[in-house]
Amino acid sequence: MKLVEFLKKEYNYNPNIKDDIKGYIEQWDSWYIANVRNFHNYFIYNGRQKVNQKRYTMNMAKEISEDWADILWSEKCKISMKNNESQQEFDNLADDLGLDEVISQAIEKSGALGTCAVVTNVYDLLSNEDTMTIDVSQAKIRTDIVDVDLIFPLSWNNKTITECAFGSVEYNDGNKYIILSVHKLNDKGNYVIYNHLFKETNSNLTEKKNDDGTINEFDTLSNKKWFAIFKPNLTNNLFKNNPFGIPHYANAIDKLKAVDIAFDGLPNEVKDGRKRTFVRADMLNYDDGTQKMVFDPNDTSIYVLPKGATKDDLIQSESDDLRTDKLIGTLNTCLNILGNSVGFGENHYHFDGTNLSTATAVISSNSKMFRRKKKLEIGYESAIFDLVQAICYASSTFGTNNINTDGMVILFDDSIVEDKQAESTRALEEVSAGVLSKVEYRMKIFGETEEIAKQKIEEIRKNEPTMKDLLGE
Repeated sequence: MKLVEFLKKEYNYNPNIKDDIKGYIEQWDSWYIANVRNFHNYFIYNGRQKVNQKRYTMNMAKEISEDWADILWSEKCKISMKNNESQQEFDNLADDLGLDEVISQAIEKSGALGTCAVVTNVYDLLSNEDTMTIDVSQAKIRTDIVDVDLIFPLSWNNKTITECAFGSVEYNDGNKYIILSVHKLNDKGNYVIYNHLFKETNSNLTEKKNDDGTINEFDTLSNKKWFAIFKPNLTNNLFKNNPFGIPHYANAIDKLKAVDIAFDGLPNEVKDGRKRTFVRADMLNYDDGTQKMVFDPNDTSIYVLPKGATKDDLIQSESDDLRTDKLIGTLNTCLNILGNSVGFGENHYHFDGTNLSTATAVISSNSKMFRRKKKLEIGYESAIFDLVQAICYASSTFGTNNINTDGMVILFDDSIVEDKQAESTRALEEVSAGVLSKVEYRMKIFGETEEIAKQKIEEIRKNEPTMKDLLGE
């Protein structure tokens, strides 16, 4: 039995959903690992035979995905809760889960392959079948990143996935196991998680009984999703009516090829630029009874001339000056075109002959890069909101925390915008003029909720009392 067959039989999964985009996902993944079949491995014909070549790569798909992840999420980004108590508990939970790293990795993977998921799990729940109760005193929360190849959408609307199955792979005593987690809504509108365990043998799956304490059917008692789907907020022009997203470079494959071809020209220019020797075919061997080769047949600097060459063309060589400066100029042109097509604008990437560098991280608020950043934030804010709600609900309902996410604010980092300081200065002037309150200032500049902003202002007032405060007036 195959995993797709099980999902189709038990949960009415439509395999066409994934089949429609499987070829694209494989292509994107090959660019992400910089090993594209029939491109990074190719042949050069030397006049006698094909010689296998390995194309040098700048791995720009990985670079683009990392750069957007760094720009969109960093330690300067902030998730603010309604009050200090919830904020403290959330900060501790986020540190335990390594939430910043999880979000950053999910943004990078979704930017590279179009879609990524983060699934929330709770474990070490102690159930008492006699009293039908659950002991949450030792419960712990875990988040798992699921790659696109193990995401199986079951229901969606407006391209928002509402029900989904997720797979993961584990090894135990040399055996491979597939863990399937299916998130479905029940008649009450609450999410129920169905857990299945399979042992894989020769690519076939056999369902096994969960004997590690895993609850086979877990009612979350809420309509809050325990999974978050990360994908770039880009219009999917490659396939319609499909809940999967597309990566940053989905429409820039030709640009990726151009960059690697230009980059590959540099080492090949040095390797082949020393000399090119043209040899008549009958000069490759000499007959001493064993037909020995004169030249190495794998040497791409030797090119065999066709039959019919005259004696005057017996052997001749060609040697030119290296063209590295022109090749570097061509490479930078290709990098500029690629950077612009994936939303960074012009002159974002530059190769100086030794290293790849990026433009300064300070950009204009009306630049293409800033507009693309704000567009991408819209989609990722929704995914981060789902993720934070899931871990806070799970840790509060099935754990020992008590985190209120009402009024939660997600603040992205806009410090790369060159007029951020001007915005802060202007807001201070508006406070002084009475146009803007201190609470509104903190909410706008620091991304705090109204309640926390009021608390911070009160703390400042107490730490820096006025003369009236000191006199008790």
